[in-house]
Amino acid sequence: MIGPSLAGETTASRMSDSSSDVGDSTSSPTPAPTSRAPRPRAGMRHRGAWPPVATVAEIRRAPKPEPEPKPRPKPKPKQPRTPAEPPAPMSVRIGTFNVLGSQHTDADGPRFTYPSAEVRTARTASLVAQHGVDVLGTQELQADQLRGLQARTGMAAYPGFTWGEVETDNSILYDPGVFELVSGSQFTITFMGRARPQPIARLRHLATGREFYVVNTHPSPGGGAYLTQRRNAQATLVSVVADLRAQGLPVLVTGDMNDREEFYCRVVAPGGLSAPNGGTYGSGCQPPPSPLPVDWVVGTGASWSNYWRDTSPVTAHTSDHFFISATAIVE
Repeated sequence: MIGPSLAGETTASRMSDSSSDVGDSTSSPTPAPTSRAPRPRAGMRHRGAWPPVATVAEIRRAPKPEPEPKPRPKPKPKQPRTPAEPPAPMSVRIGTFNVLGSQHTDADGPRFTYPSAEVRTARTASLVAQHGVDVLGTQELQADQLRGLQARTGMAAYPGFTWGEVETDNSILYDPGVFELVSGSQFTITFMGRARPQPIARLRHLATGREFYVVNTHPSPGGGAYLTQRRNAQATLVSVVADLRAQGLPVLVTGDMNDREEFYCRVVAPGGLSAPNGGTYGSGCQPPPSPLPVDWVVGTGASWSNYWRDTSPVTAHTSDHFFISATAIVE
C-alpha cells in the first residue's frame, strides 16, 4: 500500500514525464496547488461525514416559525365629549270647549232656544281665533260641527272621522302648521251607560321636534249610577296619565270633567298634574280658588301662564260651557 506522500510524488512525476513527451523543449511552469478541496465525482467515496439532509416529509412536518407579532396601534387620546345641547323650549296654547252638540239645539232639543249649530259653529271658530289656541280638546262635537269648524279654522283633528261619524264628539283639534300627529290611540270609559272611546294624540312640535301627549275626555254627569261611572273614569284617567308619563313626555289633559274640587283632588293630585288656575296638594289637597268650572286644562312636564276662563259662550248662548285656555311651557 502506497502512503499519502508517496502517492503524491508518483502522480507528480508522471505528470512531468507526460509533459516532456509532447516534444516541446520549453516546459510550462506547473501551477501552484490550491487549498480548495476538489469537488467529489460520481463513484468517489467521501472519507469524512456529510451534513445530514432533511427529507421532503421531514420538511413538511417541521413546525413553521411563528409570525412576529404586529405592534399594537397606540390608542388615540380620547376627545372630550361635547355636551348635547338641551332641546329648545316649546309653548303650546291649549284649550278645551264643550261646543254643545248640534242635536241639543234642534227644534225638539233641550236647548232649542239657542242659535242653530251652524251659527254656533261659526262663533266657536271665532273663539278659537280669539284665544289663539293651536290645540283644542272638544266635547259633544257632532259630525256637522266638526266639518264646519275644520273648514273655518283649517285645523286637523284626531280622531276626527277615523272612528266614524258617531264618534267625533271628543276630537282633539290642532294646527297642522305648528304640530304633526305622530300617533293616535284611545282608552275606554263608560259615559251615561255606554262604552265610549277617549282619544290620546301624540303630537310633534314642528319648530323644535319636541313631542307631547294630549288626552281629551268627557265622563258622565250627574249622580247615582252616573256618579259611579264618573269615579271609575277618573281612576282610569289617572292610570292612563301614569302610563304616558312613564315615557318621559309631557302630558296635557283637556275635558269637560263634570266635577270641580273632586276632579282636582281625585285626578290632578294623584296623577302628579298641575293646573294653570292654581291649587296645591303637597300637604293635603287644596283645589284652585273659586269660581271653578267643570272644564279643565291640566298637565305634567310643563309650567303654565295666561289662564283664561272665558264665560262669553254661555252669555251669548254659543254653548252652555265656558271656553278655557292656557299656555303650557315646556323647557
